[in-house]
Amino acid sequence: MRCINCGAEARRIDPASEGVELVCPECGRFCVSDSVMRHRKSQAFDIEQTRIWLHREREINPDRCPQINSENVIWANR
Repeated sequence: MRCINCGAEARRIDPASEGVELVCPECGRFCVSDSVMRHRKSQAFDIEQTRIWLHREREINPDRCPQINSENVIWANR
C-alpha cells in the first residue's frame, strides 16, 4: 500500500479504531479517520506540514499513534 500522506511504499496495520493505520518509512506510524479518507479522494495532504504535525504529536504523546482527523488535517493548497 502507498502512504496516504507522501505516496511512499507503506505497511497497513489493522487499526484499533475506524479508519486506516499505516507505517511509512518517511512519515512514520499514523492513523487517518474514515471522514478524512472520504474527503481525501478530492484533496491531498500538505506533505511537509503533515510530517511536522505527526512529529510533534509523537513528541507530545509518545505512547499514542497520531490520528489525522477532520479537526487537524492539513490539506495542500491547490
